[in-house]
Amino acid sequence: MSAPVVVAYDQTPHSKRALAEAAREAASRGTDLRIVHAYTTDERLPMGPFTTVVPTPGFEQTSRHDAEEILEEVAAQTKDEYPALAIETRAVPGDAPRAILAEASTAALLVVGSRGRGGFSGLLLGSTSQRVLADAPCPVIVTHDTSFESKGQIMVGLDHDEPGAEVLEFAFDTAARRGTGLIAANVWSEPWTMSHSARLGDEDGVAYEQAHTDRLTELLDPWQRKHPDVAVVTRVYTAVSSGAAGGCLVEASKTVDLLIVGMRSETGHRHANRLGPVTHTALHHAFCPIAVVPSSGAS
Repeated sequence: MSAPVVVAYDQTPHSKRALAEAAREAASRGTDLRIVHAYTTDERLPMGPFTTVVPTPGFEQTSRHDAEEILEEVAAQTKDEYPALAIETRAVPGDAPRAILAEASTAALLVVGSRGRGGFSGLLLGSTSQRVLADAPCPVIVTHDTSFESKGQIMVGLDHDEPGAEVLEFAFDTAARRGTGLIAANVWSEPWTMSHSARLGDEDGVAYEQAHTDRLTELLDPWQRKHPDVAVVTRVYTAVSSGAAGGCLVEASKTVDLLIVGMRSETGHRHANRLGPVTHTALHHAFCPIAVVPSSGAS
């Protein structure tokens, strides 16, 4: 049986958006959907700026019962929208990131909201999402509590030197399943003198920029042959005209339904170290859901 799509759900607007994204992904993949809800086993009461654990007889049983009721209700609602979708639910005790990662160990895809119940409203990426990204063994889609009209296209950010086959495979497969166009983007930042010359129409600068575009097309060619029905558009941004690489992708995210980027395949890194600066910027500021794909070529 195919690996399931796993989604973390805690009744927040962010997790509701994540559930909608996960259900669509599971339906398009023809796989099961697993909805995970972590519940606390001890009652915690505020004590000034801290919290304290209060032994309460029956608290864990009550928490589990509440979690199962929440999951039963949301699974029924999802089933109404996707009658053919096989849905399983898991009420898991304890720490949310640990519970989510345990369930994701056998997943094809994990979907989480950018923030949960904790933290401050101004945070764009919560602690649970950050901890999950640091150790996720599979691709992760991070959603925000924002609604937007479908643009009919997705984007993948690529590094010429380390494009990452896993990232390209995920991008083309997603575009093929969704029936959308695919924008393959690369930000050209070095040498800045050449990118500036290209903007001014200098012959050498234009030739250098064309070589950059040709390299991007070359990287895409094997995947385009494998997915001939996917309409691909290449975009090369120059740092001089478009800002830093992460900023370019953030701005471009206004025009797509999903932005796909890579992260190092090895787990156990600090959050920012595994993700790299471009992916880190996109996660915190993009206007659409972000798919982060473990890749041996990510930087």
